[in-house]
Amino acid sequence: QDPQGCADNGKESEEVGKLHKCAASVLMTIMFCARLARHDLLRPTSHLATYLHKWTPLCDKKLHRLMCYIKSSLEDRAVGFVGDPISELWLALFADADFAGDREGSKSTGGGFLVLMGKNTFFPLTAISKKHGCTSNSTVEAEIVTLNSVVRTVGIPSLDLWEKIMGRTVELVCYEDNQATAKIVRSGKFKAMRHVKRTHGVQLSFLTEQLKAGTFTLEDCHTRVMCADIFTKHFT
Repeated sequence: QDPQGCADNGKESEEVGKLHKCAASVLMTIMFCARLARHDLLRPTSHLATYLHKWTPLCDKKLHRLMCYIKSSLEDRAVGFVGDPISELWLALFADADFAGDREGSKSTGGGFLVLMGKNTFFPLTAISKKHGCTSNSTVEAEIVTLNSVVRTVGIPSLDLWEKIMGRTVELVCYEDNQATAKIVRSGKFKAMRHVKRTHGVQLSFLTEQLKAGTFTLEDCHTRVMCADIFTKHFT
């Protein structure tokens, strides 16, 4: 299922893959299932989707490997449990990014995972895996881009929905496993990265502004319990 596990070579990349005519249909079918209940398929599927306009024999191998993984894991299920009253629940948003994971453009991949959480509750709501549109120069920059993206497109919109459902103000807690990123977001200062003003400055300013406004709170978490990690890195 590793989308980058097959060795690439120049000759293959110049040819057109045999599955290029049906690749879009297959990938969109997988994507529907991945978004619904198989979040582990998001990273490889979205990665292959970026090659639909330049499909190669290597992409054929990657798609075949992905289908083999799906066939061998048909019994896997997404599990969620609720053991607390609705008055004690909050929204947990996990955000993570790799660094320059894309071999062609050296761009990073960001992942987000939204969960309805409580002391005895962990119910997955939605997940995203998306390659960045900009190039980051460090892990911290990549983390800032991802955190901005998931807060803006997933976290804040979900607050309106769940405040309507619960009939009260809902707390949004964002979990970040990179302490340097969390420190920069809290302060809004980046002395060691002066170039950020011209690159990721707007995204950082937005996060700091919303954090100080109380839209969300930022909590540190250990890398081993970062739930969004699976949406950023390929696995064998």
